[in-house]
Amino acid sequence: MVFGNATAGGAYNPGMADYTVFIKERSKVFLGGPPLVKMATGEESGDEELGGAEMHARISGLGDYLAVDEPDAIRLARQIVRRLNWHKQGPGPSVLPVREPLHDIDDLCGIASVDLKEPFDMREVIARLVDASDYDEFKPAYGTSLTTGWAAIHGFPVGILANTQGILFSEESQKATQFIQLSNQIDVPLLFLHNVTGYMVGAEYEQRGIIKHGSQMIHAVSNSEVPHISMVCGGSYGAGNYGMSGDGYLPRFNFVWPNAKIAVMGGAQLAGVLSIVARAAAESRGQPYDEEADAQLRAGVEQMIESQSLALPMSGRVFDDGIIDPRDSRTVLGIALSACHGAAIRGADGYGVMRM
Repeated sequence: MVFGNATAGGAYNPGMADYTVFIKERSKVFLGGPPLVKMATGEESGDEELGGAEMHARISGLGDYLAVDEPDAIRLARQIVRRLNWHKQGPGPSVLPVREPLHDIDDLCGIASVDLKEPFDMREVIARLVDASDYDEFKPAYGTSLTTGWAAIHGFPVGILANTQGILFSEESQKATQFIQLSNQIDVPLLFLHNVTGYMVGAEYEQRGIIKHGSQMIHAVSNSEVPHISMVCGGSYGAGNYGMSGDGYLPRFNFVWPNAKIAVMGGAQLAGVLSIVARAAAESRGQPYDEEADAQLRAGVEQMIESQSLALPMSGRVFDDGIIDPRDSRTVLGIALSACHGAAIRGADGYGVMRM
C-alpha cells in the first residue's frame, strides 16, 4: 500500500510486493523524481506522468489496485488479505476454547497505582487477563517475587512471567531461566508483565551470585526463540527491564499502561548517586562541598528523570508499541498472540532444561 512517495530504492518495495494498492493523486513511485531526471537526462516531466498512481495502474502495470482515497485503499487491502488463503500456525482457539475471565476486567483500573511505591499483586492482573482465570503457577513457593505459570488468552496458550514484589533476586532469576527454557521446549509464546525495580544489589547478594544468576536469566531471554510479548503495568527499571524482555530485547510486541515508568534507574536514586560521586570528588581535592548546588542538582535530575520516564514521552519516542487502557489489555494481547501465530511457533529446542 503506497500512501505517499516511494522513490529510488524505496520504489523496489512495491516493485517486489505480491500485490500493490496505489491511491489516486497520492501515490508517487519512481526510481528518480523530476529533478533527478532533469539533471540526469535533461528530460522535463511531472510527478503524475513519471510515477503517479493512475500511470502505474493504466500504463506501467506496477499498480494492481487503484484506490480513490486512503479508506478505500484499506478496504482493498482487507479484500486482498481475505483471499490470501493463509492459515494460522500452531494451537489456537480451535484447540483451546475461549473462556472469559471469572473476574471483571474493569477492576484493572484500580489494581495498579500511579504511585509505583504502592505494591500490587500481579496475580490479580493475571486473573483478569487469562481464560477462565485459570493460571497454572510454576514453582509458586520458590523465588516468590516473580510468578511464572501457564495459561491461555483467547484460546492461545501462553507462558507468563510477572513481577509480584518488584525486585529480582537469585532465586527469581534461576526460576525464570528454567521457565523460559521450558516454554521453548513446548513451543509456547511468553508474556512478560513488568513491575520491576531491578536486580537486588548489596554485598550479600553480590556474594550469592546475583550477577551470575541475573546473567543466566538475560541469556535465556536473549536466546529464546518463541515470541515474546511485554506489557509494562507499573515500573520497569534498569537491568530488570532487560531480564523481563524489554524493548532492547526485541519482543514481538511491547505495550505500556498509562501509569508506566521506564528508566535505567529512578530519579531519586540517580540524583543520590551523582551527589555521592560529586561529594567524594570534592573531598579528594580538599575542597568544601557546595550544598546549595547539590540540592539544585538533585532537584534537577529528579525532575528530568521523572518527566522523561513517563509513559507518554517514552511512547512518543517509539520505545513501545503504544499506551493501552488496562481494560483493553486482554483484547490487545489476544490480537498480538493471534499475529504471532501467523507463523509457526518454534522454540530453541535441542537441549535439556538446566536447573540453574
